[in-house]
Amino acid sequence: MQRSNKVIISTAMVVLVCSFALNLVLINASSDQAFAGRISISFDELNLVKDALTCIRSNYVDTAQLEKANLLHGAIEGMIAKLEDPYSRFMPPKNYKDMQEDTRGSFGGLGMMLGEKNKRLTVISPIVDTPAYRAGILAGDFIVKVDDKDVSGMPVEDVVKILRGVPGTKVKVSIYREGLKNLLDFVLTREEIKVPSVRAQMIDKEIGYAYLPSFSQPVGRDLDAAIAKFLERGMKAFILDLRHNPGGLLEAAVNVGRIFLPSGRIVSVKARTGDETPYTTSGSKYPSFPLIVLIDRGSASASEIVAGAIKDHKRGILLGEKSFGKGSVQTVMPMADGSAMALTTARYYTPGGTCIHNVGIQPDIKIELPTLTPEQAKEFRDERTKFMNESLGGFDPTRTTFMHVSKFDVQLTHAVDILKSSSVFHQKLLPGTAKGAR
Repeated sequence: MQRSNKVIISTAMVVLVCSFALNLVLINASSDQAFAGRISISFDELNLVKDALTCIRSNYVDTAQLEKANLLHGAIEGMIAKLEDPYSRFMPPKNYKDMQEDTRGSFGGLGMMLGEKNKRLTVISPIVDTPAYRAGILAGDFIVKVDDKDVSGMPVEDVVKILRGVPGTKVKVSIYREGLKNLLDFVLTREEIKVPSVRAQMIDKEIGYAYLPSFSQPVGRDLDAAIAKFLERGMKAFILDLRHNPGGLLEAAVNVGRIFLPSGRIVSVKARTGDETPYTTSGSKYPSFPLIVLIDRGSASASEIVAGAIKDHKRGILLGEKSFGKGSVQTVMPMADGSAMALTTARYYTPGGTCIHNVGIQPDIKIELPTLTPEQAKEFRDERTKFMNESLGGFDPTRTTFMHVSKFDVQLTHAVDILKSSSVFHQKLLPGTAKGAR
């Protein structure tokens, strides 16, 4: 569709607002009466939209375009675009069906989560051990072209649809990275993307480590099992790695929070009505061992929920870089013709009342990864991929070797140093101090 035609359709076809509003009322009638009651559309507004529709259908020069275009869908897209919310979107029937299939299993793709930030198509996070990660695409990169076609300004879901495809096929991705003058071109081969659960291993005899690639359904269960085994082996401190974790299920984030936090609130979800839904814990079943959480600008959504809760409860130390800042809730609302909307309906708040959205979580200790040469960056990625493959089945209690900490991973190295010095402090200084105080 021509851009000018799309503007005309998006503006004029708000005639759908009447039936659209009725759908929203029906969808939300049981859960949000106040929201439904606030929808107010005058007959003058409807007549204006009707007049615009009649004018277009009666006078627009290209009748073939009128027959081809789905004006009602264009109207919804136009309304949602006016919200200027990168996370609210319209899905035609095929896109909605594709989304449902994607959430049920694996798919052919490149392994990176995309979003919109400052009106630019942004890589939220590449998934470790996927084509995007192995090629060197980073969180914060901006996608400019796909197969030499400019995708600037395209909806995120449309670009995702282009990037996905049959495993084994190739696609060229051109990105802009801050600080570089020229675009970086990557020719990637699509793979079947299966987002793994927890990857866990002991760093030494006293420090346990777990990397969470995402917040899928089994994450809480798998992390709980790993920590239990670590404690049996004498673990005294723990590192939770949420870097390159774009989020996932709210329920999974709450389950992870319950592993670490004392009694109280983990996160609150607040709707436009002011109604608040708190998610709480009655207290961890584990002792309060020293805890460090690693975050970076690829940590988003559910990762920020966990990191924010741990920070507000003063349960552990956050180390790394400021997180992405995605703290809104999208509700998928099916429409009568098989299409659907994903509409932002609420926001996340940390236990201390901080809204995560567009703010992010600040680390207690800010440490950025060093700028690496291409050869060093590849070596670092290969080391991370090896760790992912070694811990494929989760934590193995029979493994006698410890995890390799890369010399390039200054964030993880610093976390280990803090925990080791903390252990020395407690073992060497505190007992003597306590004895002298009696």
